[in-house]
This record gives sequence, structure tokens and C-alpha cells, in this order.
Amino acid sequence: MWKKGLLVLLAAIGIFFGFRFIGEKKSNQPLKVYVIFQEDAGRILLETFKEKTDQPYDIIRMSSGEASYHLLTLGKTGIDVVLGGPADLHEQLKNKSKSIRYSPAAASSIPAKYKDADGYWTGMYMGALAIGVNQTVWQQDPQLKGLPLPQRYEDLLRPELKGKIEIPDPETSGTGYTLLASLAQQRGDSDAIALMQALKKQSASMTFAGNTSAQHLAEGEMAAAVSFLSDQLRFKNSGYNISSFIPPQAGWEIGAVSILKGGNNTAAAKKLVDFMLSHDVQTDYMNTAFSFPVAPDIPVNPLLAPVKLENLLATYRFDLAAEQHEKLLAGWRTAE
Repeated sequence: MWKKGLLVLLAAIGIFFGFRFIGEKKSNQPLKVYVIFQEDAGRILLETFKEKTDQPYDIIRMSSGEASYHLLTLGKTGIDVVLGGPADLHEQLKNKSKSIRYSPAAASSIPAKYKDADGYWTGMYMGALAIGVNQTVWQQDPQLKGLPLPQRYEDLLRPELKGKIEIPDPETSGTGYTLLASLAQQRGDSDAIALMQALKKQSASMTFAGNTSAQHLAEGEMAAAVSFLSDQLRFKNSGYNISSFIPPQAGWEIGAVSILKGGNNTAAAKKLVDFMLSHDVQTDYMNTAFSFPVAPDIPVNPLLAPVKLENLLATYRFDLAAEQHEKLLAGWRTAE
């Protein structure tokens, strides 16, 4: 009888260690990350994470609209983390039960307005919409050099700027949707869509992602563009002659991080969130990303010192932007 019991015990131990081995093997699977901000910045962060944890990763660069389409419309699974992108994207993931709760220890120092009250997403940085102007292009254009620089969205509708501006597409770009949603919350849906359509007709093209608008601006393809301020400052810091203006009642973003329910590596995903919100990583990232920190003990990049955040739309709601996503985009399509 005791031999039979011993065999059962050995079998149980074998099963335990077998599962443990499988679990350890699974944890070495690449962490699959959708990165919504610049791919080079995302790769640097993930490489540093890999050096510290020995965790392999797969990075997939996507715009916010792309990520929303893949995760919500196509129902793609196997992705572990959505890193960056406006909080309304993360609210959509929460509302569609695509993400899981995780409240990292570092979140305790982040003000409530920069994180989800239920713990489904946590803010990593804050950014503002801005009108960027390439000063070199502006001064060399005989039609523009005598004009005041645009500081309101309506200023971009001057006839002299026809075909010389660019805005991001609200269907594919989180920047573009933030522009549409913030205008809708400020002015109402009809006026917001009308202004966006007017800006579209004024534009040489609509870009797939907001940082592409900033890149075209820096390269001199456009005289002016709308993007997040951080994208413009990134190029300004590299020597491009760009001036930036935050329009009155401008929209803004909380760049957030979420862990997805359909991922294969939740434990590593939680470690990545902890890593991203750590003091050292936040300090280094704010120095290179030109975004505002959401944690109070992180220094602000000197290029952001003159920025007046009182120009922002203080009442902008990310949850409302998420709820109205399909309605606003349907209205945008119908107006075209």
C-alpha cells in the first residue's frame, strides 16, 4: 500500500515540476508590445528593460487608430502590452474588456486625473496639441513672411496657407482623434467636424500618424502643421527651425500603458509597467520625449518651461472621447 502511495506522490511531484518547467519556458516567450509613440524611443526602452530582466520582446509600432482597429475590430490576441497612445484608446480597451486591472506601486504617487480609477491603465506622460510652424519655410514664402504666425486653428484657414499645412487623420491617428474629440467637447460635434473638414480641405494631405505631420514640418514640406507638442520639440531639439503654439482650449493627451487580457506573458507585462513607471526611467524618458511628467517628483524638460498649460481644455474627458469614438468618426465620414 505504501508503495502505491509513494508512486502517487512521485507522480504528483513530477506533474508539479512539469508545470513549473512549462511555466518558466512560457515566461521566456517574447513580450509582445504595441508601441504607439516613436519606434526608436520604444526600442531603446525595451532594450533597457531586456538588459535588466533578460526578457526578450517583439516591438510592433502602430498608430493609435491602427491599434484600435487590430485589437477591437479584428479582435487580435497574443499582444501583451499597449505602450503609449492617448488615454481614450486605453479607455476603449477597458470598455471592451480587452485589458486587465493592474495598479503598480508607482501609481500611488500619480494624481488621480492621470490614471484610471479602476486600475485598467496608468498614465506615463502628458502632452498637448500644438500648431507648429517651420520658420525657415514661412520666412522664405513671399505670401507668408508678412503674416502673423498662426496661434489658433482658424488661423490655419487663411487662403495664403492653402496646400501648405498638414493635419493628422482622426481615423488612423490618436493625435487626429484628440483634435476632433477635444474640439467636439469644446464646441459641439457639428462645429468640430466642420472645422476639421475645413482644415482637411486646406491641407496638402492628411497624415496616417501625428508624428509624421511633425516630421514633414521639420523637413520643410509644410509651413505649418498640427501635432502633439512633444513631436515638434523633438525635431526642434535636433536643430530644426520650428516654433510651436498651443491654441486656446487645446486638446491634450495622457500617454498611458495597459496590459491586455489576450496576452501570453502577463507576468513580464507587469514587470514592464513597473519598469516604465520607475523614477529613473521616467526621468530619462522625459528628457528625450519632451512630454510633461505625470508623477510630481519627475523634473520637466527645460524646453517645456515656457509652455503655458492654462491654454489647455481643462474639462477635456478621455472617457467621453472613448464613448463617442464611433459616433464622432461616423459624423466625420458622413461630412466628407
